Amino acid sequence: MRGRIGHRARAAPVLTTDQALSYAPCVADPAAHAASAAGGPGLDRTSFVPLYYQLQEVLKEQIESGVWRAGEALPSEPELARRFGISRVVVRQALAILADDRQIVRVKGRGTFVAPPKLDARAGGLSRLLVTPRPPDATIEALDVRVAHVEDSIRRELGAEPDQDVLRVTTCLSLREVPLSISYSFFRRAEAAWLEAAVRPGGELPRDLVLAGHGVELAHARVTVETSQCGQFEADRFGIPHRSAVFLAVCTEYRRDREGTRPFEVARAEYRGDLLRFRLEVSASRPEDMHAIWELTDPALAAPAS
Repeated sequence: MRGRIGHRARAAPVLTTDQALSYAPCVADPAAHAASAAGGPGLDRTSFVPLYYQLQEVLKEQIESGVWRAGEALPSEPELARRFGISRVVVRQALAILADDRQIVRVKGRGTFVAPPKLDARAGGLSRLLVTPRPPDATIEALDVRVAHVEDSIRRELGAEPDQDVLRVTTCLSLREVPLSISYSFFRRAEAAWLEAAVRPGGELPRDLVLAGHGVELAHARVTVETSQCGQFEADRFGIPHRSAVFLAVCTEYRRDREGTRPFEVARAEYRGDLLRFRLEVSASRPEDMHAIWELTDPALAAPAS
């Protein structure tokens, strides 16, 4: 869904499912890795969704859940065909989709490998960007870190008690030194002490700082996107005129725990309207899965770094 620039238009909230929305933590248990790689969900031959598309969805989910890690070789075409009971033509079609999406890299004479992590394009908070290490051309700069007095509405959404400290982290996401978004993220301080210790105002977040290293696994998220106008602070950081059009994403990120899921982060993120557009993406095999995706409109910036 693309918002119209130049007026304020509110969109209905998007509620994502528990399915992983981004690259998830690498699997630490080799035995679990082997089991997941050898098995996994089968293909539904009664579905209207083509088998090749189902297969690429399965492989994509395995990559994003850490079954296959960056740089690791996927099974060969004959092996995938044997495992899923399909032809090699179907396998090639599925791999072609993943290659076009830069999820995998196919090297002639060597095989197919999981591509390095790419910049997560799903609208969300800071924690969504910390699921995996950032690619070399993406940086997250910390603009401000402090214990903040917050509105009651944020406390309620975060599940923070009145006497609990709330940590506010302001960050700027840039791609090849071009700022794309500014996020104001709120966490229960006791739950994000590791983040407070790692972030220094004016510095970049360590590229290898990831949620998995601190026992955090994201589940679903609730995101609302609307068009708005940027304030002077954001305009100065973006290098655009005051009150330029921006996309405003308000989101709550949930994490998994033993009881199920609970709020982990409440965030307000402003995305540049002159460089980005938004759309809704629905999974063909799981129609209930819907994601708010931002994408670059500048061809030069969108092109892969050489």
